[in-house]
Amino acid sequence: MIVLQREQTVQEHLLQAAIRRGFSEYKDRLIRLQQGIIGERYVDRSWHDMQLEEAYYLFHDFQTTMHQIDTIFLCAKFILIVEIKNIAGRIDFDEDRHQFTRTLENGIVHGFRNPLDQVRRHQRMLQEVVRGLPILYAIVLALPKTIIGHIPQGEPIFHRSGLEFHIRKLLTQYAVRLTSPALQDLVTQLLQMHTIHKAQLNIDKARVRTGVLCVQCQSKMQYHYGHFKCSKCDYKDDGTALKQAMRDYCLLVDEWITNEEFRMFVEIKSGDTAKYLLKKLGFPYEGEKRWRRYQITC
Repeated sequence: MIVLQREQTVQEHLLQAAIRRGFSEYKDRLIRLQQGIIGERYVDRSWHDMQLEEAYYLFHDFQTTMHQIDTIFLCAKFILIVEIKNIAGRIDFDEDRHQFTRTLENGIVHGFRNPLDQVRRHQRMLQEVVRGLPILYAIVLALPKTIIGHIPQGEPIFHRSGLEFHIRKLLTQYAVRLTSPALQDLVTQLLQMHTIHKAQLNIDKARVRTGVLCVQCQSKMQYHYGHFKCSKCDYKDDGTALKQAMRDYCLLVDEWITNEEFRMFVEIKSGDTAKYLLKKLGFPYEGEKRWRRYQITC
């Protein structure tokens, strides 16, 4: 049973907004993030294919203030922390130096943060708050073409295709530790621990590109006769582009906006038109008349 779904991350939304609004330097960072997300979703297919007899719970993108775990597998026998890596080439672990490297076909070597250090850190955190269950971990490689080179002996590092075998092996090795009510209590405890991070970028807000941007060609749209319309491709906004502009503002500038700030950002002159559009968007607000401000949902 999936308790926490894997959603498009707030960080991904933030980077996409930044790129739309003139900060092209974040393109590489977005690509790396999306590659990781693709790998996570590729591994997620393995969970759908499993036909396990025992009850289990999946927490995808589990986050606390200091931790972000790709997937937690929870059952009455153990907790398994799953760290997913979507890395091409040959990978090698050096346990003594706590080093993790990737070697491409052209011989170029890149160093990455050691995932063993990551999962052990997650393991220590869960061991402090969860009693009565062994806390295990595994590193799963999403790409079938990834070549596994040197790895520390006994460490669970394997391809996605080995995930079900590994889970079934663990289920035979460990005995039941929790009753069904106790397991449900633990599910609730983990959900209460889960926190969605408020992602931020250190950007110059004065540089943020203004305007309602066409969802087809990214050109600025003009407000005319009750609608935003793109003069370049003739796209007529049905409300999608305006809502996206407000999400961009929320992510990059502020979650609160006044009538004047709204007019400046979407580039319209009329205060009455701005009031009409803000009312149509349905944002909650506080204050009256010139002191009113609206809260945007990112």
